[in-house]
Amino acid sequence: MRVHYVLNHGESPQSKLADVEIHFEEGLLAGLKLVGCSVWRSKKGDEPTVLVPSRSYATAGGVRYYELMRPSDDGLDKVGLAPVKRFKDYIRSEFKNIEGLPDCPEAPPSFREMNMRTAKGQPTRAEKETAAAGVKK
Repeated sequence: MRVHYVLNHGESPQSKLADVEIHFEEGLLAGLKLVGCSVWRSKKGDEPTVLVPSRSYATAGGVRYYELMRPSDDGLDKVGLAPVKRFKDYIRSEFKNIEGLPDCPEAPPSFREMNMRTAKGQPTRAEKETAAAGVKK
């Protein structure tokens, strides 16, 4: 699995910092990606907020949201949401690592991919392509 950040670069909406994609590289989900997570600027000025996909539904008292990313029965603990919090903390901390990267329009499209983290420390696709291009020369 690898996490891919698509930076917003001041586009609309301006408070959105990045979209987050989870690319699966092994197992049954290999070749698929999960989209819908995003990193937003906090309204309070604190750390960035990480949002996960959710569905809204109407109740007599208004609108409520049903988060699609939830802990499995195995993941429940005293608090119940520790796995979701751990995921959001990971996304937030990795975003902070790439947030300081230079924002240069002349950088190649694979620049951001080269600076992503992989769960198993394996090279990213961009690094593999760069290595392959170096061999061909």
